[in-house]
Amino acid sequence: MKNAMPSIFPLRRKSVALLVYGSVLAATMSIAYSQSSGPTDTKGATNRDMANIKLDEQISDHTGRQLRARQITIQPGGHVAAHSHKDRPTLEYVVEGNVVEIRNGVEVPHSAGEVVTATKDVTHWWENRSDKPVVLMPVDLYKP
Repeated sequence: MKNAMPSIFPLRRKSVALLVYGSVLAATMSIAYSQSSGPTDTKGATNRDMANIKLDEQISDHTGRQLRARQITIQPGGHVAAHSHKDRPTLEYVVEGNVVEIRNGVEVPHSAGEVVTATKDVTHWWENRSDKPVVLMPVDLYKP
């Protein structure tokens, strides 16, 4: 019996070492993904213009710009392509659900009722990691 015990312990150590290695690898890959440049496509999300106002008809120094409200629905597992808000400031209201924003490489979770600001220094994308649709309502200054 004494001879059988030592042979089990190295197997347990190897299992623990593999588990630790796998966990570190998964965490590293998750961080690397969240700091990547983001998806170049939009998947499982729809974008519907709700209203807009041509600002050059309202304010003299905003030629060609519109104040625009949209509704974006992101289905479970879907995402919105990475994009910049340079020259397009936005207030994004989370109408429904829980969504993850990857903002300048940092994951930021948001819930219904929050308003997210995106200014000229923001590059981000949205991911729905939940099992329910997410509805966003961005209102932005836009130049078509």
